[in-house]
Amino acid sequence: MIIWGSGGGGKDLGQIELRNCPTCEKTRPFHLYIQYKYAHLYYLRWVTSRKYHLACDVCHRGVELETKAVEAKLEKDPIPFMTRFGWTFLVGLVAIGVLAINVGKH
Repeated sequence: MIIWGSGGGGKDLGQIELRNCPTCEKTRPFHLYIQYKYAHLYYLRWVTSRKYHLACDVCHRGVELETKAVEAKLEKDPIPFMTRFGWTFLVGLVAIGVLAINVGKH
């Protein structure tokens, strides 16, 4: 049986700035959030989409930001390593299998 599917996650990346919130009509702290979706085959995952939002800390309304512009300013990728690169373990297992078969033939 093959177990496959999809999932998602999100994370508050912290306060970025104080700005006027049009909904609250006051100066409020705005936080940067990431929302991402991934597909998986067993426990091997890969990211299929990511979105960054700047949102008011009180009412949680805000704007979606351009992904490339935000990621250029981030120090590291906020999505967990195994969610981003879990698929590489499957590729590694296939490569080891191919090598084992080729070594066995010689």
